[in-house]
Amino acid sequence: MKREATEVATRVPRVLVPFADGTEEMEVVIIVDVLRRAGCDVVLASPGGLAATCSRGVVISPDADLEDQQVDNFDALVIPGGGPGTERLAASPKMLQLVRSFHAVEKVLGAICAGPLVLQAAGVLQERDFTCHPGVAADLPARLEQRVVVDGHLYTSQGPGTAMAFTLALVAALQGPEVVKNVAAPLILPR
Repeated sequence: MKREATEVATRVPRVLVPFADGTEEMEVVIIVDVLRRAGCDVVLASPGGLAATCSRGVVISPDADLEDQQVDNFDALVIPGGGPGTERLAASPKMLQLVRSFHAVEKVLGAICAGPLVLQAAGVLQERDFTCHPGVAADLPARLEQRVVVDGHLYTSQGPGTAMAFTLALVAALQGPEVVKNVAAPLILPR
């Protein structure tokens, strides 16, 4: 008797990466690039769906308007840093609502560099372990000195130099350790 092979459909994790004028471009690009290499469907969203000029003058175009995004459409929300960009995101009622919604249902929630300021504005850092860029540490509760900190569904990191390790931690959460190895090897990263 022949047994028919059945194809199991694998669900592709969807990740929302918001950004605004003044966001740190290295973090945006590394996060998006590594997550896409890992097979994630990444959506870049900005306020008004407008292109943004990042902290070093690089212009990045979004895939979507931040206002149109809903928590049910994504598995993770990852906030890049850059002081002026995070200030703009922290001032957005829609951004804060998204952070609170992801946190409430314990979906993966990441922030790097100054990004934890958005988490703080949304009220989700209380009694959580986290890290951030040393330059914004005075504006937040006690941060840990580690390059990447994972506390349940909350992932944080310190800055552009930690963006690869941060994103690989996100890949591990969304796609598993084998995918981390497959992504890290051609990038010549430690696994």
